[in-house]
Amino acid sequence: MFSKSKINIAMAAALAFTSVGCSEFLNGKKAEPQVMELSDARFKCLQSLPNQLQKFSVGDAQEKDIRDGSDCMIEALLYFNKRTFGSLPNAYTVEEMRKFFGKYFLKENNVTPQFAAELMKIKQALLGGATTYITKEEIVRLVEILKVVREEAVQLAPHVKILLNQKTQKTAEWEQITQATDQLRLALQRLLDKTQIAKSEYSFEDAKKALAGFSEFIRGETPFAPYDQYSEWIPVVESVKNILMGERAQFTSKLQWSESLDTLINLYELALKYHYSLSDLKFEDRSKLRQVSQFLGQSLQLIQNSHGLKTTGRIAIKDIDNLIEQLTAKFPSSISGKALKKTYRAVLIKVLDPERKADTRDLQGLERKHLATIAREFNIWRLHQSFVDSLQYDEMGGGYTQAELYQAYTKFNRTFVIEKGLVDDAFEQKALELAWQDYGEILKKETPVSFNEQGRLIIARNSKNMKQSWKSLTKANFVRALARLLTLGWGDNTQGRMTSASISQPGLISWYDDFQEIGRDLKAFDPRSANSGGRSFLEANFFTFSGNGDQVMDQSETYEFVSTLVAAGLSSSQAVQDHMGLAGCLIEEKDVFGNAFIKEECFKSQIRKHFDLYFNNLPGMVQYVRSLSTADWEQFYRHLAVASEAPAQKRGYVETANIRTMVTILHYIEGLMVMYDADGSSTLSLDEIYAATPRFMSFFKTVTDTKSETLLEEGFAYLVFRGSIPGAGGLARFQWDKMWGIDDARRMEIVRIFGTLKDQLNKPKN
Repeated sequence: MFSKSKINIAMAAALAFTSVGCSEFLNGKKAEPQVMELSDARFKCLQSLPNQLQKFSVGDAQEKDIRDGSDCMIEALLYFNKRTFGSLPNAYTVEEMRKFFGKYFLKENNVTPQFAAELMKIKQALLGGATTYITKEEIVRLVEILKVVREEAVQLAPHVKILLNQKTQKTAEWEQITQATDQLRLALQRLLDKTQIAKSEYSFEDAKKALAGFSEFIRGETPFAPYDQYSEWIPVVESVKNILMGERAQFTSKLQWSESLDTLINLYELALKYHYSLSDLKFEDRSKLRQVSQFLGQSLQLIQNSHGLKTTGRIAIKDIDNLIEQLTAKFPSSISGKALKKTYRAVLIKVLDPERKADTRDLQGLERKHLATIAREFNIWRLHQSFVDSLQYDEMGGGYTQAELYQAYTKFNRTFVIEKGLVDDAFEQKALELAWQDYGEILKKETPVSFNEQGRLIIARNSKNMKQSWKSLTKANFVRALARLLTLGWGDNTQGRMTSASISQPGLISWYDDFQEIGRDLKAFDPRSANSGGRSFLEANFFTFSGNGDQVMDQSETYEFVSTLVAAGLSSSQAVQDHMGLAGCLIEEKDVFGNAFIKEECFKSQIRKHFDLYFNNLPGMVQYVRSLSTADWEQFYRHLAVASEAPAQKRGYVETANIRTMVTILHYIEGLMVMYDADGSSTLSLDEIYAATPRFMSFFKTVTDTKSETLLEEGFAYLVFRGSIPGAGGLARFQWDKMWGIDDARRMEIVRIFGTLKDQLNKPKN
């Protein structure tokens, strides 16, 4: 939007300024014997000037309109300059010119004294000289600039609707936007070459005043919406200007002016591309995602090459804060400015500058080293996405199995992509190579992370043989990037391979604390829950495919945890919640997330009726629920509801927190079944339960007094088959029961575990 004001200022300098050039005549003598006829057509045509500017500003001007209007202005200026004299020798005061045109020609669209003063500042920036008068020589030079403006306006006219009139121009192709901004860049750079602006002290404050005056001039007595719309963006534009150029930018050479003009055009191009192509936030094909990649790359390059960063080496914290304040005021949302500020600071000092060890002292702003980290992570994502985009899905029947995917990974020419398409620096190339090796470790896991076409996490015995499409692999790459950032910011030993890095329980708790405010604003975190980070750490250790119950989350556990959080806890849960609205299960009262409460009986009926629709990514669970009798379903649901109960639960109703927890638990149950049901019986035998025991041992050590590995192992088996933490007597009876044989554990017994675990986690610490 900043570029719009620059366009308007240029037009003010070249077109509206003509009104000053032809303005009030005449405290001096006429050049006898010539007589100036005020009815001359050379002056009458100026009466249509405001209307012509309006037409051009909304993209309705044709080449003939532009040439006729420009030629009229040029001829009138030359005629006026030749035939009239002002009160000063060979010059006119601004008041003389303003009054002349106000009296004879600009009846409805007069130039105010304030706008005239601003136009004289533009005159000084373009032509040099004083701000109190314009000389005859300057008028001649102005005519030469107008000739350039005329030719550039003709070339720019076909693009104006895209550039300035988004209210009527609803769509534009990516290439059309690039063509339009390239033409704008060419026009303004040519005008820069013809002016003295590089030697002037023209400021952003001057530009704001000129735009306000130009808006009043062009509309006269008739409202002209586009300029009201532009003025609303000025505070945001000024904030962006401070980010890219500094609050008090001083350009000392024509090169700096040229580079800064390029920066503004590049910024405006990004704004247009977002408006026309990306604002729907739907990235469902390779072409659209490629545009996103280009957009992010151009944005990063824009900041790296900005005048402010070049001169000071940083973008000040106060300027970032101010931009956030302006954007949250312009685009009200559930996310507060306070939450955004806290979050970006956490990312800045933990993800982008881990050497600080979360020390905020002397933190002055976003520096080059921070941008280098952003660029590295962006390039890692691009490298992996290049691999995903390169795959031949149609030739492989729509997707790749795990084995086929890993084979393609080993053959992919990542060196060419890294060196020719991403980075030149040898150290950065090495970092990308290490990240590529980490990616390979993820791809060859025994139980792979994969997503279906709805973006849901697939948990099935035969997941290795399931085809993964472009959409599935693209979502996996996005989740992998999130997991990597989580590890970089809140993990340990992150300097080399991610396979050597890990996140401790305190680290994950710290992440929850840092993101608590924005998580609540986004309705992702429950404001009533305490110790969410600690519980999530245990879940990752117990229930992910790679969970092992130790004291850290490694690369695989973190990736699988984030996958479950994004695809199950948020995405799948939202699908269930949306469907309850269609089924008429909602009441008017809202829960803490701002969503309607759901009548529990209606919810329970719908969840069973449409279980295969909600959980088509869990085929084993679908089959099990389908096999349940009404009584068994009631029992299964009750175990699920108990484990999912929220603080201050409203009886008889289901809320957002309940749904998210239920959906996540169902994924955890199915994960255990897939990992430990060795014989495919859809149940877990005692031996299969023993095989799962190691991942739960550390937890049992914290809730029992015994240190005996045997007793701990038996304790977990007791929990599964009997549903509670055993005492000494309970363990003895359990050993007796084992002698006579114990039925295999079904999903019914597994779901019961979660209620017991929840009770243990919620017990107050001694």
